[in-house]
Parts: sequence; C-alpha cells; structure tokens
Amino acid sequence: MNTKNYQGLSVNLIEKSPKFSPSEILAKIGKVKATGCLVVSYNSVTWRLYFHSGEIIYANHSLDSFGRLERHLRRFSYHLSTLTNSIRNEVRLKFENESQSSETLPPEYQAIVWLIENKILEDSQGLKLVKCLIKEVFESFLLLKNANLKFIKNTELYSHLGRLNTKKLLINCQNKIEAWQALAPVIISPEQRPYFFSKNQSEGKISPQQIEKFSKLLKGFSFRQLAVLTNQDEIKIAQYVYKFIQDRIVILRDPQAPFDKLPQIKVDKKSVQSSPKDNNLINLPSVNTTKNYKLICVDDSPTILKEIGRFLDKKNLEIQAINDSKKALLEIIRFKPDIILLDVGMPNIDGYRLCQLIRNHHLFKETPIVMVTGNRGLIDRAKARVAGASDYLTKPFTQSDLLNMVFRYLT
Repeated sequence: MNTKNYQGLSVNLIEKSPKFSPSEILAKIGKVKATGCLVVSYNSVTWRLYFHSGEIIYANHSLDSFGRLERHLRRFSYHLSTLTNSIRNEVRLKFENESQSSETLPPEYQAIVWLIENKILEDSQGLKLVKCLIKEVFESFLLLKNANLKFIKNTELYSHLGRLNTKKLLINCQNKIEAWQALAPVIISPEQRPYFFSKNQSEGKISPQQIEKFSKLLKGFSFRQLAVLTNQDEIKIAQYVYKFIQDRIVILRDPQAPFDKLPQIKVDKKSVQSSPKDNNLINLPSVNTTKNYKLICVDDSPTILKEIGRFLDKKNLEIQAINDSKKALLEIIRFKPDIILLDVGMPNIDGYRLCQLIRNHHLFKETPIVMVTGNRGLIDRAKARVAGASDYLTKPFTQSDLLNMVFRYLT
C-alpha cells in the first residue's frame, strides 16, 4: 500500500497495514469522516468510491458504467411503466459520453438525478437504484488483493440523493461474496457465460422442460445478463445451474472482454464450503430468445462490415451488410430488420440523413437505429437524437460493446 497517496487525509488513514484490505480502507475513511473520492487501480480497471463525511454516496468502475446503469434500469422497468425504452435511450444519449473525474459525481449518477427531476423516478427509487449500483461495484472492489490507490480530498462533494451507511453495505456485499465463494472454483465470476452443451447428451439427465428452457436461455449470456432477462437474482441463477455445470450439461465460458479484467472469486479457505443442495432454487421463466433476429449494417467500409459479421457470428442473427447508402433504404424496406446499424460518415447520403429517411417510413417508427461513428462530441450526439437514432456506438468498438448493444435492443 502506497502511503504517499493518502496525503491530505488524517494520519489515521496513513497507518500501515500488513496487507491490502479493502474493508480496512473503508473503515479508516469512515473513522476520519473523510469527504472525497477513493481512486483504486488494478489490471487497467479503475474504481471510484465517493464519500461524504465518511459515508458512501456513490461508486463505479471504469468498465461500461452506462451498461451497468442500463441493466439496473431495465430491472426497474419491470415494475415502473415510466422507464420506457425511449426514456432509457434518451438518458444514454444525453449523458454517456460526458467526461468523468474524481471531483464530481459521474455522468451515470447525474443521469439518475435527471430521471428524478423529470418525475420518471421518485427520490426513494433513485436512492434504491444508486444502492444497487454501489453494491455491484463494491463486490468487485472487495475481491481485490492488491491495487494502487489514492484519496482525492474534496470538501464540496455532496450527494443529491443522500448518503448510505458504508458498514451495512459492506456486510451485505460480504454476504453476497460468500455465496459466490460457495460456488468456486466451478463458478468464479458473475460475468461468466453458461452455455447449454447438448440436447442429445442431456436427454435422460434433465426433464424435457429444463431442456427447453436451457436451450432458449443458456446461449452465452452472462449470469448478470440472465438476471435481467429472467428478472431473477444472479446468484440464484448461478446456484441453479451449478450442478448442471458439474454434470457437463452446461458449460461455462470466460467473461467477455473487458470484464475478464475484473478480479475473480476465490474459495475462502477459512470457511467451510458447501455445494448447493437443491438445483431447483428458482423457477426459470420462459423467455423467447430463440427468434432469429434480422440486423442490417450500412457502412461504406468493407472492413467494418466484415468485423461486425465476425463479432455477431452464431448469435441467432441474420445479418445483411450494405456498403452503398443510396441503395440502403430499398434494401431495408425489403429486409425488414429488427435493428439497424448506420455509419455516420458515408458518401452520397450520410448516416444522419439516412436515419431520418428510415424513421419517416411507417414500418420503422420503433425499430432500433444505432449510429456508428468515430465522433464523441456533444454536437454529434445531438444530431443523432434529432435524426431519430435510438443509440450511439463509438468506433473503435469491441465485440463486447457490439454484443451489449444487440442484447439491449433484441432481448
């Protein structure tokens, strides 16, 4: 632990510890009632934990903060009719690419405040959402065994939604980690992706109903994505499939990049580990994920079209690539896609104009249209909104970025 990084805080926070301990660090911040941001870096991931008078007010890490917000908003939308797809898209377009610092609360927190100010969420719902986001980030932070850290003191940092008791959150998260540890080393991350191995191999081992549900659901979604699809707790889903993984009916794949950079769950040698005794802990609902969706990508770059096809291969998608924007509208009308990716900078008809033309057609009033661009500016995002775009994908994008976008709109 580098004590130099604690300059500006009380001496109580500079006391040397025999080992890196996230819980001890949090306790020391609470003891001196510090206000500011704890910045923690490990394996190219940065955690930011925001405190006011020693109590936590928000936390995030640098991997897909808005994707994390979107997942939780989607869970909330099952019970809140105000959280429509269009509202969630508007929030992303307004706030996602805002700059983030350790001196002000980050863009996704500001997005939650905006939802409250516009009467889409009540104050209590906003605070509950913040608590869910903090807990998810805390869980990964508490798994760290070593990291670089510093505390940026900021006496003016405050929360619009109130403060949360760090000790209570810590206990809650530690209990959740212990539940995950009971599944290790078979399951080592909520970002792992369970796949249904073989219908033929599973016959006689599980019921026809389970085969049908596994065939539909376990197609490479992470435990966290499955929790959204089924509106179930992710740990309960992991507990449910644990025995099937051991029996090789379900296989696990590593987390998609960049989530493979998060710390893994290790077996706690100090506690007695026990496997889940009952593999019927939850009732997996029927979810329609077997539909073969249709996607059109319009881009004048053959390289980009080829890369998108490679990224989305074997994802229950029929993909149509178009490299001429003048011919795109007729092809789109003929193909009737479920989602459209449009490059912004194309000759003849640019992406913004093409987006307007598509939106003006009665068949595509609600079809998700994602603008793909290398531009990150506010003006570009405003133009995308005016043109009728549903979302914005910035080049260069990873396979995970693209899959998350497809997951958001087609599940």
